[in-house]
Amino acid sequence: IDSFSRWYTPVAMIISLLVIVVSPLLFDGDWDTWVYRGLAVLLIACPCALVVSTPAAVASGLASGARIGLLIKSGAALEALGKVKTIAFDKTGTLTLGKPKVADVVVLQGSEEHLLAKASAVERGANHPLGQAILAEATRRALDIPRAFGGSTITPGKAVTARVMSGFVSVGSPRYAEEQAILDANLKRKISALEEAGKTVVVVLEARRLLGLIALRDEPRPDAREGLEEIRALGIKTVMLTGDNARTGEAIGRALDIDVRAELLPEDKLQAISAYRALAHIAMVGDGINDAPALAAASVGIAMGGGTDVALETADVAILKDRVTGVAE
Repeated sequence: IDSFSRWYTPVAMIISLLVIVVSPLLFDGDWDTWVYRGLAVLLIACPCALVVSTPAAVASGLASGARIGLLIKSGAALEALGKVKTIAFDKTGTLTLGKPKVADVVVLQGSEEHLLAKASAVERGANHPLGQAILAEATRRALDIPRAFGGSTITPGKAVTARVMSGFVSVGSPRYAEEQAILDANLKRKISALEEAGKTVVVVLEARRLLGLIALRDEPRPDAREGLEEIRALGIKTVMLTGDNARTGEAIGRALDIDVRAELLPEDKLQAISAYRALAHIAMVGDGINDAPALAAASVGIAMGGGTDVALETADVAILKDRVTGVAE
């Protein structure tokens, strides 16, 4: 309506002025009569109805979304959604269920129970799905989890470290272990095989000694493929941005038929969203703390309803029913 009024309002004023002056000047009309008629034209031409219709249409759209479980926080977000050309998705908890389970435990020192117990001591109280999955497996096996002293230290996108009775234990990505120069060729092959099967691998280290590997698998949401197909049917491109390793990301990408950009730290996701936005309007769909910067940087941020409070607070739209098909809706 702002764009429309830029030309409509001046045109309406010019027409009103012509009504006032043309008849008295050219046809000897009565000035009082034609001034009133000119003001009448200006009054009727004033786009009050159009201005009122805009918030009414927006309110109707917001209400329609709410009825099907879509919380759209503003008219600006609703308008921006109509301009989106690309939608970027986080993987864990967005396109997948966000409830990974321990699939394999590869022991290099000690036993499976020893490895899981130490990893659980580091991850106790963690809000990351992988950490919760390791803790759930230790609980299922009724393991005695050692106490961690002084809380955990997080290296974003790489590892979590805590001190237990025997020393400092870290649970991190293979990339983190590679930076510590403690992965040999045999272990790299083993990690690659697990990742190509669509599993996420974490390494457990103690005092720079590799205790073992834990492989976890997170299944795609049942409606993920359908939801992505509905989006593409609208002529909108889709891409998955994940901090997971490239092989695991590609395995999920093949299953869902979506382009993948993997091994992205939170700042990398932010840069990717900024680059997309420089070309066209983009929406970001996520659920976690790590997604918050990208959600804020996108033209429209969309949070899954089961996500963290930070994601829900940052996003412009929340899908309360926690369905990927809600994005197309």
